[in-house]
Amino acid sequence: MSIGHDLTVLELESQIDVLSRIQFVSRFGSNLVHIEGVKGSGKSWLAQRYLEKWSDDANQALLMCHPNQSIQQQRGIILKQVVRDPLFNEFDTVVDSIGRMLAGEKCNLVLVIDDAHLLPPELLSELWLLVQKAQLTPNWQINVLLFSEAGKLTPALSRVSYGQENKPVDIDIVPLTQEEAATFSEMLVVRFAASREEKARIRNLVEKTKRFPAELIALGEKKTERRVIIRSVTNSPVGVLALASLLLLGAAGGYWWLNQSSTTPVSPSVDTTLEHDSKLALDMDERIDSAMSHFEPEDDTHTIPPDVIDTPVIAETSVEKGKRVIVPSELVDSLVSDSASIENEQKEPTKIENEEQIVSVKVKPTAKEGNAKDSSTLESELASTITFTLANKELKTISDKHYILQLAALTNEEAVQEFLDEYKIEKSVRIYQALRNGSIWYIVTFGDYASISLARGAVQTLPSSVQTLGPWAKSLVQVHREIDSVK
Repeated sequence: MSIGHDLTVLELESQIDVLSRIQFVSRFGSNLVHIEGVKGSGKSWLAQRYLEKWSDDANQALLMCHPNQSIQQQRGIILKQVVRDPLFNEFDTVVDSIGRMLAGEKCNLVLVIDDAHLLPPELLSELWLLVQKAQLTPNWQINVLLFSEAGKLTPALSRVSYGQENKPVDIDIVPLTQEEAATFSEMLVVRFAASREEKARIRNLVEKTKRFPAELIALGEKKTERRVIIRSVTNSPVGVLALASLLLLGAAGGYWWLNQSSTTPVSPSVDTTLEHDSKLALDMDERIDSAMSHFEPEDDTHTIPPDVIDTPVIAETSVEKGKRVIVPSELVDSLVSDSASIENEQKEPTKIENEEQIVSVKVKPTAKEGNAKDSSTLESELASTITFTLANKELKTISDKHYILQLAALTNEEAVQEFLDEYKIEKSVRIYQALRNGSIWYIVTFGDYASISLARGAVQTLPSSVQTLGPWAKSLVQVHREIDSVK
């Protein structure tokens, strides 16, 4: 939002409340704060106002996002404001570059990002890891403030912080109150109006307009366009005369057309009309009589189906000898239930033989046969299909500075085995257990990488079927914490 210099001295109660909440959250620790509001609610002004008057005791960095920026450009803009003479590689992560440039020095940094919903997901993950590292470093205090449009950044932050104890802090920008909207419009819109009529018009529109700064500012910008339109009409009398002439010609043409339509010929006499109607009635009666003659009763006994014969009948057929016809098991089940001559537990197919054809019938095993298996046998058969092993101890031996790729999170061993069999990756993955919401989960991981950039780059080397699962880089710090939660 661009309001002008006068707005910098006008702080309303709702805006002060947002600024004070941001200051309270970021004063004594490192946090990632998400400030969201609808378009036109004043996010850009709040971001710059906070850096100007509410965070004088910290080093400041500001990134204003644009759709055409690359992630390397955004990294460079941030890192050039952290230290005086920065030396970094734009392709390294923000976490690695800041850690290398500070080299253990004390840091008190406030990083403000405007239009943060335009950030690439990779850079958003790096900023989250930067805050996480600052929380573990004693002489670091880094607060990242993300100003975004409502609803556009929340899903990405939920994915980044999923399964972690720390979460981003959310702050909403609410609309101005009715009194604040009136004060805002008087100070920044009404007093710049050229005439009393224009001021009265703006005051009347304030109550009908959404109470956001950008919407109220727009009330003053509409007057110029309206003034130009009125002036262009009043300064062209020739156009006004031409328009009036067209209207008069249109009215005269309409009057003439109405007079012409009223002089149409008179309809035939009443007698002629009655005679014509009587002829139509006679013709209609004759047609009805001829149509009713076709509805005489007919003998339809040949459509009745033949009587049901209880005794079996063997039908001869000309099909070649030796062919088989497989009857569905559902039909056989119904035959078994209806015929007393067939045993309830038939183990071999029923064969109906004649001189021309042999019919083989498949019978499903009965429910008694299905229940006859011992439960211990079923459990042993199920356990024999699980071939993977957990790699909790192996993952604990890997440095917590490394990263892995998480492929899936499943709730039971059978689902894990089906997943491994489907994608044929059992020999190349590591699986560990994690406790989430009181339930045991099985996490399927792949690889071991020294940095998050290498981990994300390795996604392209995976089979295309595995890439469709959406693998994402995960720190071994989080993996070790989840493994320990099961103990």
